[in-house]
Amino acid sequence: MRYLLVLIDGLADTPLKELGGKTPLEAATTPTLDKIATSGRLGTIRTIPRNEPPETLAALFTLLGYPPGPYLTGRGYYEALAMGLMLSEEEWCFRLQFVTAVDGKIVDTRAGGLSEQEGRELLKALELHFKQTRMRFVQGRGHSHLMVVDGVNFNGLTTVSPFNVVNLPMKEHMPEGPGAETLAKVINEAPAVLAKHEVNRVRVDLKQNPANGVWLWGGGTSVDVPGFQKTFGLDAAMISYSDLFRGVAVATGIRVINPGDSPFVREPSGRMAAVNPDKEASKATETEEISKVRESVVDALAGNNLVIAHFGLPDDYSHQGDAQGKVRSIELIDKHFFKPLHKTLTELADVRLTVVPTLMSRVETRQHDDRPVPFLMWGQGVESRWNLTLTETNAGDTGIKIDDGTRLIDYIMNGL
Repeated sequence: MRYLLVLIDGLADTPLKELGGKTPLEAATTPTLDKIATSGRLGTIRTIPRNEPPETLAALFTLLGYPPGPYLTGRGYYEALAMGLMLSEEEWCFRLQFVTAVDGKIVDTRAGGLSEQEGRELLKALELHFKQTRMRFVQGRGHSHLMVVDGVNFNGLTTVSPFNVVNLPMKEHMPEGPGAETLAKVINEAPAVLAKHEVNRVRVDLKQNPANGVWLWGGGTSVDVPGFQKTFGLDAAMISYSDLFRGVAVATGIRVINPGDSPFVREPSGRMAAVNPDKEASKATETEEISKVRESVVDALAGNNLVIAHFGLPDDYSHQGDAQGKVRSIELIDKHFFKPLHKTLTELADVRLTVVPTLMSRVETRQHDDRPVPFLMWGQGVESRWNLTLTETNAGDTGIKIDDGTRLIDYIMNGL
């Protein structure tokens, strides 16, 4: 028996007025998911442990079978691992996000959608400005990058996701605790560096949101995570464009498979060497990304007990407050992933499929939510009872509830 776990960030949501009182999942046209669901079983699962904030990192560890508490060092550490970077015991890695700020408030967490080249040039300007410090800047993609700090103790520091600061005064949500002044220096000095940069002058002329500020958050340092294969006895592979998901896979010893020619991040200063650098590639379209994940899944099923495929598009549109974009992204995943894959899985006959949102992501609030989310299981050893399509309401109506999300791996292996 082989297992396929499909994690779709933000697939679950709440009803929206602009969708006629439906959730994006209910509003989306998903004939293949409907077909799979009606011949499988539905339920709900709590992916965020009680008393934990609704963050992707906690949900991912939970769904992989790990009580997340000991491993929530901060997503910056795991994203560094995805880049092939190994942190020393005295180094911390933070997410550095270019944002658009107006009157001291973040109004756009993605700075208008920076291109790869624009993000690269702006990061170089920051690196030049802070070159005499203990900070190193690690090139990411577009608006999202990393900053590594050496020799500062950040234990006890608290930071806030920029998605939780939208339209709120930045100065009231700055990092607090040990080492906060180091991050505050970057946040406070960056606007002057960025304002005069040619990239932003051009963006303003084109009436695009400028990247006129940065936000630092999600800092983490090295932690030891038990190996997945040793813990669960499964050879697993992770297929994702997300550095966070790829980094958690590295930490747990799960094989990382690049979906097609995925861009690989580097540190422009060259002071930290990547262990396994890929060739840089331009960003694929949404349809191309989905298709490449599907192709990688089919290949991976030949040599792994468990294949984990991840999509982040619905979550991206939730953070943008774009209901129609979220509906469209769900439909694209159905058309370009599930439709061609369903035929393959039917022919293979020995693959059990599980589909679950990593966590709920709401268009209305543009933030994550800690409520239980629907899940779908289909394939050998899974008996259909209700012939229901995959929606939040239908999943709740079945009465199947997994309150401890870390048990999902057991259900995947043993069926419902």
